[in-house]
Amino acid sequence: MANEQNEVETLKHQLREVRKKLQEISEKSQEARRNRDILNSEVKKLSAEIRLLREQLLSLREDLSKLREEKNELYEKIKAIKEERSQLIEKLREDRSRYKKLREELKLLRGLLGPRRVNEEELRSKIEQLEWQYQTTTLPPEAEKIILKKIRSLESIYVNVRRMNEIRAEMEELRREITQLKEKIGNLTSELKTIIDSYLKVKENYQKIKAQRDEIIQKIQALREERDKKREEANKYHEEFITLMSEEKKLREELERISILLKAKELSRVIEERKKVMYQKALEAYEKYKRGEALSLDEFKLLVEFNMIKSK
Repeated sequence: MANEQNEVETLKHQLREVRKKLQEISEKSQEARRNRDILNSEVKKLSAEIRLLREQLLSLREDLSKLREEKNELYEKIKAIKEERSQLIEKLREDRSRYKKLREELKLLRGLLGPRRVNEEELRSKIEQLEWQYQTTTLPPEAEKIILKKIRSLESIYVNVRRMNEIRAEMEELRREITQLKEKIGNLTSELKTIIDSYLKVKENYQKIKAQRDEIIQKIQALREERDKKREEANKYHEEFITLMSEEKKLREELERISILLKAKELSRVIEERKKVMYQKALEAYEKYKRGEALSLDEFKLLVEFNMIKSK
């Protein structure tokens, strides 16, 4: 009897210990689940932020692509205008150099001809008259020599006069060309300045957007690292939760097993106690039986149950 009581107490102690441990494990599993859910919620929030930043990044990259294309187009225009202007400047330099040489040559010819003004056509006419006179008129030798000498002198003057007129005409053409070149160079310089200003503005805008892009890339990287770290922590809490749930299941099974054993022991003890009480009542009924006293039906059943008398 004492042994059974000890077994019952042992089972009760085990039951209390298992319940206590089950409570601890349950609290730990709930805490692990809460931590996991909190971290998963934060991971979800970070993923949403990353998606938003990626959309912004895509938009910035499209803007950069357009600006890069615009910048390249402006750069090519600048190169083309600079090349054209350089060619015009070189042509202007050549024209000015040519004009200077012609001016020096004109100065030299003026020095040869002196201050007198000579008409080219009149001079040509005089030469032709003298040649006609020389060819058609019979003259003394001395007169012929004088005419020939005069013809040669006039021809020399004519050559210089004609050259002067050619130089003046070329110089006039050069002056017009130089004026046009200077105007074209000025227009190209003005156009170049406008395009360079546009290029610099586009370049500045490009650099600003590029800086924004780089900043967003850094933010995305930082958020990814934070998200991955939280996801790793959430996974650890999930593994802990699964382990604790498995342990909790085993403890509940153990709790059920001990409860069944305890109930069985307690039921056995109750039955044994009842049996003792019934046996005592059977002894009392048996004494009445021996004395010849009348027995109740229950008392008679007790005597039969404990084999104190034989049923007929």
